[in-house]
Amino acid sequence: MGNNMRPHPSIPAHAEKVFDGVRCEIFQWNQSMYDGTTARFERARFMDGAFVLPILKNGKILLTRQEQPMRKSFISLPGGAIDDSDISPLEAAKRELLEETGAVSQNWSEWFTFSGTAHTATYVDYFIARDCEIVGAINPDGGEKIELFEVDFDEFLALSSNEKFHHHWNLLPMLYEARLDKAKYDELQKIIFGK
Repeated sequence: MGNNMRPHPSIPAHAEKVFDGVRCEIFQWNQSMYDGTTARFERARFMDGAFVLPILKNGKILLTRQEQPMRKSFISLPGGAIDDSDISPLEAAKRELLEETGAVSQNWSEWFTFSGTAHTATYVDYFIARDCEIVGAINPDGGEKIELFEVDFDEFLALSSNEKFHHHWNLLPMLYEARLDKAKYDELQKIIFGK
């Protein structure tokens, strides 16, 4: 897959790579247990990714409706895997925003990083791009069909109940909590819109 991914703290340096695929690697190692025994542990290391929450100058959030081979149609923020290990997550996010939406922004903020689950390791960096401007056409990869649509803040939060929303592990709890708690609603709105 590639040897230039960021090291992940959940995979020890002495772990043995037992599988090297196109989008993931599998590592195994012997782990000392609390009772003095040893167990074989395993973790999948997936490609890192970068995603963007684009805010247009009209205050709407720009999202994608996508189709890809072997997947049902889904709703997503612009973004994807970081294929080039020589670029930063922010550079990858800027590239994905331009390719998938034709938009650019001069106002970027780091939002949060998702670092995997109990048995998976990855870094998926999320950014907010404010004052986005469409400057060109969508330029999707050969395996993507993309349509753009705009939502307001409340419609964005409602995606926490939409099974087609692609970011459930990462964004679902944050969006859902904002729907249930006025303080979290106000806090998230301030983070996203910067006001």
